Amino acid sequence: MSTITLADVAAYAKVSTATVSMVLRNRGRISDETRKRVLSAIDHLGYVYNQTAANLRNRSSNQVGLLLHDITNPFYAEMTAGLSQEMERHQLMLFLANSEESADRQQKFVDSLLQNSASGMVLCAARQTPSLFFETLKRRKIPAIMVVRPVADAHFDFVGTDNFLGTQLATQHLLDLGHRNIAFIGGSINSTTRAQRLGGYTSKLLERGIVVKGEWIVDSEASQSSGAKTAEQLLMAHPEITAALCYQDIVALGVMQTLRKLERQIGRDFALIGFDDITEASLVQPGLTTVSVASREIGRKAGELLYSRIQGNDEPPKRIILPPSLVIRQSCGFADQSTPA
Repeated sequence: MSTITLADVAAYAKVSTATVSMVLRNRGRISDETRKRVLSAIDHLGYVYNQTAANLRNRSSNQVGLLLHDITNPFYAEMTAGLSQEMERHQLMLFLANSEESADRQQKFVDSLLQNSASGMVLCAARQTPSLFFETLKRRKIPAIMVVRPVADAHFDFVGTDNFLGTQLATQHLLDLGHRNIAFIGGSINSTTRAQRLGGYTSKLLERGIVVKGEWIVDSEASQSSGAKTAEQLLMAHPEITAALCYQDIVALGVMQTLRKLERQIGRDFALIGFDDITEASLVQPGLTTVSVASREIGRKAGELLYSRIQGNDEPPKRIILPPSLVIRQSCGFADQSTPA
């Protein structure tokens, strides 16, 4: 039995092979009537579309990759939704992978994308990514957008938020409420993003002439359990702390558990601020004051930029920094409440 080819389908449907190809890849402006005729011919002849072979011929596919370091973080769920919607607008399929902070896993995923002739990728790089990874990626000439975590290599497009300004806004709010004993909880010691957020926090304290106490700055894993454990150790050792700024909302939710355990009244004798504005921040009681970084918009902007690169936009690399905003809820209380010094 002879193999049915693209040319056979085109001849049967009385269209060009290019038209059949566009129907199969859902590209181009094809009338509904023509599309139905081509699909009918495919069904009648039993043609099987070989996506891999098409990738080899066209040197690219309709696949794009998204590589994250922690897919369990609700922040990335929102960002992924924004990116996915943008990719769907351009008939591109999004494939998600989780590096779990492993440079090896990250490399394997990128290699797999390249083997499948992916059109491009969006990456939130693993923390210990070697410089060789980025150098190799540049040589392979595949569109790649970095998100959330800044990278030192200026040859890549980047979409993220102003971490320094975000924690400045949060710290200023706590200071305006009368707090002076303010802790910083969360993040990894060797994280560039954490360094930026710490910079905003310490700059505002120093502006007010407040000594920054290193023992009130503690790291934590990105989980509620780690946030709760870290906060308990900190507050048992330093009960004079009356407010905390957390590196992430997920950590702040854990801190809330500890505050209840220690019978500290959130929003009355203790103020708490998170960072990211995940959905849960507005659902907990009291509502969590947090820095909103428009995670869905970060994803959408990354997708918009990636598609322009796939289409051949060869402008110099862009750095898109979305401004953060402070979302005030009940976890800090209000200025007219008495606040311990």
